[in-house]
Amino acid sequence: MLEVFVENGYVGTTTDQLAAAASASKQTFYKEFGDKEGVFTALIAYACDRVDDPFVPLVERMETVETAEQGVELLAAQMLRSIMTPYVQQLRRLVIAEAVRFPQLGRMFWENGFQRLLGSITRCLEVLGRRRLLAVEDPRVAAHHLSGLLLWIPGNRSMLLAGELPDEAEAAEIVAAGTAAFLRAYRPDGT
Repeated sequence: MLEVFVENGYVGTTTDQLAAAASASKQTFYKEFGDKEGVFTALIAYACDRVDDPFVPLVERMETVETAEQGVELLAAQMLRSIMTPYVQQLRRLVIAEAVRFPQLGRMFWENGFQRLLGSITRCLEVLGRRRLLAVEDPRVAAHHLSGLLLWIPGNRSMLLAGELPDEAEAAEIVAAGTAAFLRAYRPDGT
């Protein structure tokens, strides 16, 4: 049913479309969700609950990387693979479009999605800092910096150009440029 909202937006989606997508009668639909707002809220909550944090295994991996370049490049590549997907960008666009109408869903999407991922990225940067591969005073700020370097342009382009995503070659360029810029800012003195 989420696809119906993604395709039509909240306002353009009808309860008839939702009931058809759920293969249910409108009576069943209303009994289960109450109304269109109820199903929209339930679907966004469900999507947020299913966010898998692909950075958790990288926290341990940061203990064994040989260089800061290796560690940051792993983080950067994972970030682009995880966030710059059609599904994530469609869901992001939908939540952004309805954030004024449903501020609690915007907060839920932020906290259970991006903020949770930033927490794991922060822990990765803490490890690299502790190992003196990076000079990171505030790992949380550094996680935001890395995210911004990687996601600002392709994320905004995706929002404004109907889901246009970087191809493999462009993604590799974004990872390389973002990694290099991040390392210039956070490399320990003298290395």
